[in-house]
Amino acid sequence: MKSSNKADFTNSFDDVDDDEVSNIKSLKNSGTKQVKLNLDKIKTCEAVSHYLICTSGKQGSIINLADGTVTNMNFEDDEITDISATGSKALVAVAFRGKGFVKIFKILQNSGSAVELIPIPHSSTAHYATLSQSKVNGEPILFVTQLETAHSIRMDAFNDKLEKIENLCLEVGAKMLISSLGLTKAYCHNSQCGLIGFSKDELFFGTKIELHTNVKIAWTRQESLASILAVETVDYPSEAGQSWNPYVTQQGILHSFVSRIKYEIESVISGERFYTSNDDRFGVRKVIVFVTAIGKVVGMDGTSGQILYTFILPEFRTFKDSSVFLYIQRPAKYSPLKPLASVLYSSSKTDSTVLFPFNPIEGQHLDEPQTYPEIFQSQMLLHGTESTNFLKPVVLLDKSHVIHTYPPRVKELHNLYFFVAEKLPQPVLKGFAIKEDTVTNTFRAKVLWSLSLGNSEIIGIHGKLPWEKIHSQGRVLPDRSVSYKYMNPNLVAVVTAEPEVGNLNVFLIDAVSGAVIHSLWHKKSRGPVHMVHSEHWVVYSLFNEKFRRYEVTSVELYEGQTQSNSSAFSSFAAPIIQPLVIKQAYIFPSKIESMAYTRTEKGITNKDILIALPTGGILELPKFVMQPRLSAQHHQIHQDEDGVIHSVPYIPELPMPPEMIINYNQSVKRVRGIKTWPTRLESTCLVLVYGTDIFYTKVAPSKHFDVLKDDFDHWFITIVLAALCIGAYVTKRLSAKKTLEQAWR
Repeated sequence: MKSSNKADFTNSFDDVDDDEVSNIKSLKNSGTKQVKLNLDKIKTCEAVSHYLICTSGKQGSIINLADGTVTNMNFEDDEITDISATGSKALVAVAFRGKGFVKIFKILQNSGSAVELIPIPHSSTAHYATLSQSKVNGEPILFVTQLETAHSIRMDAFNDKLEKIENLCLEVGAKMLISSLGLTKAYCHNSQCGLIGFSKDELFFGTKIELHTNVKIAWTRQESLASILAVETVDYPSEAGQSWNPYVTQQGILHSFVSRIKYEIESVISGERFYTSNDDRFGVRKVIVFVTAIGKVVGMDGTSGQILYTFILPEFRTFKDSSVFLYIQRPAKYSPLKPLASVLYSSSKTDSTVLFPFNPIEGQHLDEPQTYPEIFQSQMLLHGTESTNFLKPVVLLDKSHVIHTYPPRVKELHNLYFFVAEKLPQPVLKGFAIKEDTVTNTFRAKVLWSLSLGNSEIIGIHGKLPWEKIHSQGRVLPDRSVSYKYMNPNLVAVVTAEPEVGNLNVFLIDAVSGAVIHSLWHKKSRGPVHMVHSEHWVVYSLFNEKFRRYEVTSVELYEGQTQSNSSAFSSFAAPIIQPLVIKQAYIFPSKIESMAYTRTEKGITNKDILIALPTGGILELPKFVMQPRLSAQHHQIHQDEDGVIHSVPYIPELPMPPEMIINYNQSVKRVRGIKTWPTRLESTCLVLVYGTDIFYTKVAPSKHFDVLKDDFDHWFITIVLAALCIGAYVTKRLSAKKTLEQAWR
């Protein structure tokens, strides 16, 4: 517990006897009694039975709530950090814990008014202990639980005479790492006991009741996963190592040639055996990396849900907006180089920023944590080079406008821009360009533009994913013409609220030039606003206070019938392109907790919108059903001479068909976010929904057009093809024979 002038009371009257409750009630009915403690500042207090135990520094006080008497004590050890107490009238115990020490006592009420503290024996090497109590054959038993090593827990049992009961003591072994104990509770049945516990890093664990005293932890739950701040995935490396690494060329020509030949031979012989399963082959098997609110990093196997590793980030604290950043800087494909991920967070001891690099496959630390000044913004470059060992550099902009990189001394920083939103009394958006300082040989950021958003509050900023691929540059209209998409990779959607008048504003801004491409105004509306932004379209939800309903607005941007530049887009090109904006609103029959869209490797598959509902369902709606009409004349069904429908009539209310709920009856409550990732199968997208629960699945928006069904009859097609080949060969021979006979006539 943190130090405070105000006492923190933890009530634990579950084991209080009825007569003790009567004593406390009589004390309450007899009037209020003021008790003066000999403590300077109360740090923590805990109530147990009819006692209140408080500490301050090296001092402690025990207050008898029945008569108001106080017993004070002093400790010569270090300062007391917290206490643990348990018990009922027959057996009351307290543990005083400090930095590097723990002292456990039984509280004994004398015939007089004072209490006596009787020491309880425990391991001298243990620096932390928790207390719990249970009844065995009707007698109260005190259990003292201590963490001996990171993989071993000892639980000792004592009766009311402080005699150790050997057959109830447990030695608990753990395969996973247990950093520290928080709360423990012993439970007993037929004179045999088990243990459940909760560590300070929010690991919930328990054992089974067994006849012997050496037991193992039977189950665990990572409760920290209920407060996920950042999540990413990384591919598993192939199980069979490659003799030739196509990504590393620092070797001789002859050695490279021999290695390449060996690699090609292995590829032909092994084939799919480079991967342990089809999941590996198609990029479906992933390692999911989570960063939680307590600073715990958890690695999970996406196929089985097994926890692969956990560790605690040092000096962890979130940024001011309760966020952290997780970057996958090097994937697993650059063997023999190890994959590398980095967590960016604020230091709890200073105002500096910490970058912690680690191996996302194994959870091992790969480098020392890097410390930087307090930062404004960060971003990861799209590509790594051989000079950086194929690490995608992370670029940081601090408050002094100085640029920092990891790995350090990265020189490829030209044509790089930063977009920063400052939440001042009036929000201001700023764009920065990176310039090299030749005098100091460093990079600095220079303000290119600044934009004030007036008397409003920024409630959301949504950009595009820079690595997303777009398959089609235009959309074919019913009259067979093409309307080209406005695909500005620098477009950012900024959502602001005006609480005084109850309005919402959506600005589409070019983050490089600062130009306002388009703005939308929603009168008498409020959040929460959930938005997805991809390609040339934006879809977002809000609550319309005028009509008391939830609405989803779809916006699409087009350049028109001609394309300004088919090869590259430039925000500084003149004149500035003013796109044609098409928008339409839809009524949604439920509240929306989160929103995302499906992604695939090449962008060919149709996109679906994933919507988290408050009922726990995840709705998958095709983007097609909420696209805005191109013009008023397209509100009708258009049908060509072949009977092909090119447009769908506008329906004001979006459907919620039960068959489109992708998690069926596996409800996901209090959803905080939805993440999607592509696979090597163009038809398949991976979806992770996280909140109080975690749900992970695969979806196929356009069905599995690139995968054979499980019941595909391979033998039948083989026999048919063989019969066709034999028939073609026999027919060819008969035709040649007939032609020869006709020639001899």
